[in-house]
Amino acid sequence: MSVGPTLPDSTGVVVIGGGIMGTAAAYFLAAESDRDVTLVERDNVGAGSTGDSSAILRHHYGDEEIYTDMAHWSHEFYRSFEAETGQAIAHADSPLVRFGEDDTEAGEYAAAGYDALAQRDIPVTWYDGDELPEQYPMYDGLEAFDFAVSDDTAAYSDGTDAANGFSRAAAEAGATVVTGVAVESIAVEDDEVAGVDTDDGRVACDDVVVAAGPWTPELADDVGVDVPITPTREQVVILDPPAEYVEEFPELTPTTSMPGGEWYLRPDFGDNVLVATHYLTEETDPDDYDDAPDESTLLELTDVVTDTMPGLADARVQGQYCGVYSTTPDHDFVIDDPGPDGCYFACGFSGHGFKHGPAVGRIVRDVVVDGDTDLVDVDYFALDRFEDDPGGHGMPADNV
Repeated sequence: MSVGPTLPDSTGVVVIGGGIMGTAAAYFLAAESDRDVTLVERDNVGAGSTGDSSAILRHHYGDEEIYTDMAHWSHEFYRSFEAETGQAIAHADSPLVRFGEDDTEAGEYAAAGYDALAQRDIPVTWYDGDELPEQYPMYDGLEAFDFAVSDDTAAYSDGTDAANGFSRAAAEAGATVVTGVAVESIAVEDDEVAGVDTDDGRVACDDVVVAAGPWTPELADDVGVDVPITPTREQVVILDPPAEYVEEFPELTPTTSMPGGEWYLRPDFGDNVLVATHYLTEETDPDDYDDAPDESTLLELTDVVTDTMPGLADARVQGQYCGVYSTTPDHDFVIDDPGPDGCYFACGFSGHGFKHGPAVGRIVRDVVVDGDTDLVDVDYFALDRFEDDPGGHGMPADNV
């Protein structure tokens, strides 16, 4: 085992990308197989989209039960992360609420999620409209809703913390973790993976897992695979609530979507409140984008917060930054091996990937080692869904 910027000449599996997906895949491959594993990250572990993730851990996915199952499996792993991996990570409980109106798409989504969680004995509560003001007193305007569904055991973590935890655990399980080295191309011979070429030389390998976030399409194109990912810029603001707000509402806020669905918020460590956009429309260059939220976004945030949560009207901006999502046309993942033999892709997580990181890592391990997985029907994430319909499965009703 070696950890640091030293490439081996050869290895069994190269994992490209040190975000939550790459580090989870490297961990499960190293810990639960006999493969020799090398993870290669061009920057630092967790430096890309994972480091900017809001790291929400929720189970409510409407009627998209495959995501409920993956999120629940993953959250159980996160909850026992130290026992499983020997590494401690940040974790805080924060129930997630979906406010619903009868006879609307969003209301149907919220109600379907209630059914999915209840059927799985995942703690969930239904609140009728007249119960909402007492249950969520920090909100104004709740009379507009007929009910709410609370994903009672939802939580949040920290993306960089979790990725580094997986990275350290992978190294302890025998993986080689190399940072500061960029993979430039995938070498193919006779339609089989032969290795990867980096800016520090070639590494021969039998298999490669591409988990490079918004940089995946470039590597995919190199082996003749078209992965329809659009990098989009999302904006995040950390609010420092007034002392009287924290005293009156010590839980700060439930994790939830704001009106219109393009904003969401959750409590943050240190009695702060994280508020972020979920536009998924602002195409950007992942190597060159404005890391500061737009002034227009900050003004919109002020209006939304003042109208919806008046107690936060005088909150101070504690921090602000932007991150990049890797967005597919249907906002569903790609976990597949559509290229040369031995080339696997885990990408297109569209802003809701972190909560599924452990499950994705386990699925990748199973597919690489065993050719399939019993965790979920992995065919749902096959790339060829876009061949007959560029829209894939179609847009979800909610995507936070």
